[in-house]
Amino acid sequence: MIFKIKITMRYIIFIISFISLISCKSEINNKLKLTNYIGNLEIEKDRYLPFNFSVINDSVLVVKNSSELVEFSIEYSRDSIFINSKVFEGYIKGVLNDNKIEGVFVIESLDRYVPFSSYKSKKRFNIDFEENKKLISNTWKFIFNPNEDNASASIGLFNSIGQNEIGATFRTTTGDYGYMQGGYKNGNIVLSTFNGARAYLLEAKLSNDSIKGILYAGNHSKTIIEGVLDNDFELADEYTLTSLKKNNQKFDFSFENTASELISINDNFYDSKFMVIQFMGSWCPNCLDESKFYVDYIKKNDLKDIEFVALAFEYAKTKERALKSILKLKKELKINYPILLAQYGSSDKEKASEKFPMLSKIISYPTTIFLDRNKQVIKIHTGFNGPATGEKYIEFKKEFDRTIKEMQIN
Repeated sequence: MIFKIKITMRYIIFIISFISLISCKSEINNKLKLTNYIGNLEIEKDRYLPFNFSVINDSVLVVKNSSELVEFSIEYSRDSIFINSKVFEGYIKGVLNDNKIEGVFVIESLDRYVPFSSYKSKKRFNIDFEENKKLISNTWKFIFNPNEDNASASIGLFNSIGQNEIGATFRTTTGDYGYMQGGYKNGNIVLSTFNGARAYLLEAKLSNDSIKGILYAGNHSKTIIEGVLDNDFELADEYTLTSLKKNNQKFDFSFENTASELISINDNFYDSKFMVIQFMGSWCPNCLDESKFYVDYIKKNDLKDIEFVALAFEYAKTKERALKSILKLKKELKINYPILLAQYGSSDKEKASEKFPMLSKIISYPTTIFLDRNKQVIKIHTGFNGPATGEKYIEFKKEFDRTIKEMQIN
């Protein structure tokens, strides 16, 4: 009897060990192969937003939008896979089978869930694109939501990225739409982008000197757009959109940092110092681009007596979730200036404006305020046109540098 029990126990241990071994091997083998893929977000029934990604190793993949490369981390758990943005809250979770993923793209704080799938391929759109010199050689004036109360203007920029593919973005007074990629065929334009926060698909028709179409933002909104060829059109000056209600009024703030310490503009540390105040959110792609620029600028320049402070307006539902997102951003970008939590539970701009009664209004994240030594406003810059806008981004960098150098002279 004892012998039989021993045999039985040894047999059970053997079976458990064997199952564990098979499970481990299965887990090791059931990983994405190191190759190129197309990810698809199903934004409507049978309508997909495609994007390119390449698996670099077992823990990293890179999404490509035109000339933009965005790293994501990969985690595996049995037959499940998790693809996590390195800066944003959004992530993809799914089941991996036969080197294909079926799952969902999730932004929990916004209750957004978009069906996701992937397959091995390099071709973003299954279309043999044609060259269109008119499209890429001109500037286009667009109206978003024409004939509506919330109609707004933008500039469409298109450029060739090789093999008849097109790179593009839209410039607005509050920022840009990032790197979009696609092409033209038989009067039709298709473009898409995905970076873990942005998820846009443009479907439009080009006829003579006009463009009409729909811009989809994930599966939660779509915007009618109309454009005309207009090389002379310009947007409103970004330095005129937000202002002080009264001249010579001092700027003021007092919010907690990520260590729950109250930081105020009136702290001794900021006495007699110039300041650059950044209104931003960890969820905001334009804020990400601006923060990258600031980190690089601070690193490369001697900024004596100039302090940067960011004020974060987070849509995360809890303070804990908001702080987690801020710390994630700080770590990834190596931000060494303080980010204070100004608001959580909503990124609503009207609510944000209530915290700063000296300002006319806050219409964009990001917004940057330059202060003199007496904490009076020098100028206010609304929005951020990043690297995808090309010359406009270069212009901004030069103007920012001029402003900082003028502050240092005074």
